[in-house]
Amino acid sequence: MEIRSSSFQSTTMSIVILLQPLMVAADIKEFNESNSTESGSNTLVTLVILGIIFIIGILIIWAFIRRRLIVGDKNRIPDVNDPEIARAEASLVETLDDAARQNYERARTFQETYPPDSVPTEITLTQFLSIQEKGVSAWEFEPDLQHTSCFVECRTEIAFYDSECCVQTNLPLPKQQEVYYWECKMYEKPPTTTVAVGLATKPYPLFRLPGWNRQSVAYFSDTGSKYYNSPFNGKPYGPQFQQGDVVGIGYRPRTGTVFFTRNGKKLDDAFTGMKMNLFPTVGANGPCTVHVNFGQIGFVFIEANVKKWGLAPTMGTLAPPPAYGSERGSILLESSSRGRPSEDVPRSQYSHVDNGIIPEAGLDISLSDITVPPPSYSSVDRYIERLSFMSENSETYLLAGEQGDSRRNSYESSSRDQQRNA
Repeated sequence: MEIRSSSFQSTTMSIVILLQPLMVAADIKEFNESNSTESGSNTLVTLVILGIIFIIGILIIWAFIRRRLIVGDKNRIPDVNDPEIARAEASLVETLDDAARQNYERARTFQETYPPDSVPTEITLTQFLSIQEKGVSAWEFEPDLQHTSCFVECRTEIAFYDSECCVQTNLPLPKQQEVYYWECKMYEKPPTTTVAVGLATKPYPLFRLPGWNRQSVAYFSDTGSKYYNSPFNGKPYGPQFQQGDVVGIGYRPRTGTVFFTRNGKKLDDAFTGMKMNLFPTVGANGPCTVHVNFGQIGFVFIEANVKKWGLAPTMGTLAPPPAYGSERGSILLESSSRGRPSEDVPRSQYSHVDNGIIPEAGLDISLSDITVPPPSYSSVDRYIERLSFMSENSETYLLAGEQGDSRRNSYESSSRDQQRNA
C-alpha cells in the first residue's frame, strides 16, 4: 500500500510539473487579456472625449458663422427694385410736407432719367496716369455751381450755404487694395445744420443728401443714424457728431462693406454689398464748413495710418511745386540795357548769391548804356554834406574829407579871384 501511495504521489508530482508551464501560460494570457481590456476601455473614453470636443467646436463655429450671416443680412443693401419697398415708400411719401415731397419726386424723376451707373465711371487710362503723377492729390471735389449752393477751396475744403445739397469727387474709390479710407473734419458746423458723409454712385441728384436716394449710403450728424437708398429707412448706428469731430469712412471692395469711425474710434460695419463704383460724397442742409482728408496728411484713425488705407500715396511721381519765395533764385538778370546777361555767357557761369544770380563773366555794357548824368558843380556841397554823416573812423570819410576840403578851397579861391577882377 505504501508503495502504491508513493507511486501515486510521484505520478501526481510529475503531472503537476508537466502542467506547470501550461498554467503559467494561462496566467500570462489572462493578464494580457485584462490589460488589453483596460487599454481598450481607455481608448474608447479618449475617443468619446475627442468626439464631444469636436462637436462643441463645430457648434461654436456654426454659431459664429450664423451670427456673421445674420449681421451681414441685416446690413446688406436691399434691392432697390423690390416692389414691396416701392409700395412702402409710396405710402410714406404721403406723410411728407409739400417741400419735402416735391424734392423727393424731383430726385426720383432725376434717377429715372439718369439711372445710377448710366454714365461711364471706371477710372480711365488718363486718370490712372494722373493718379500715378499726383498721388492722392488727383482726388478733388467738383461742385455744380448751377444746381448746388456750396463752394470748394483747395480741392478738399467744402463750404455749404443755405440749401440742401451735396458734392462728389471727380474720381471713384479704387478697388485694388483691401480697404480704402478717408476722413471729414467738421471745421465749422452750427447745431442746426445736418451733415451727411458717405458714398454714392454717379450720376446722383446733387440737390439731395447722400443716403436719401438709390445707390447711396451715409452717416448723419443730427441723430447718428445711417441711411441707405431712401429717406425713410434711417436706423440707429452711432453717436451724433458736432463741430470739431472727425468722421471717417472706410470701404472694403471685396465684400462691398462700408464702415465709419468717429474721432479715431471704429464703429460697427454699417453696410455690405455695395459692389459698384462709389464716389466720396458730402452733403449738408445748412451753413457749415467741412475739410476732407484723403490721405494727404495723417488720419485720426491710427489703424488707417499703420496699414496705409489712404486712396493713393501721398506723393506721386510728379515733382512738387517750389516753395513760396524761391522764385527769385530762378530768374536770370536782364541783358544789355534791360539788365539781362549777355547771350555769349553760358548759363553755367552764373552762381546763386543771396537769392540772386551774379554773372562770373563780363557783361556786354557800353558807355551808351549809362543814362545817369554827371553831377553838377552846385551838387558838390551836398555831396560833401552827405559824406559828413559817415563814421569818423572810416577811412573813406577821411579820404573824401581831404579831397572835399581841397576842392572846396580851390572853388572858393577861384570865386574870390573872379569877384576881385570884376
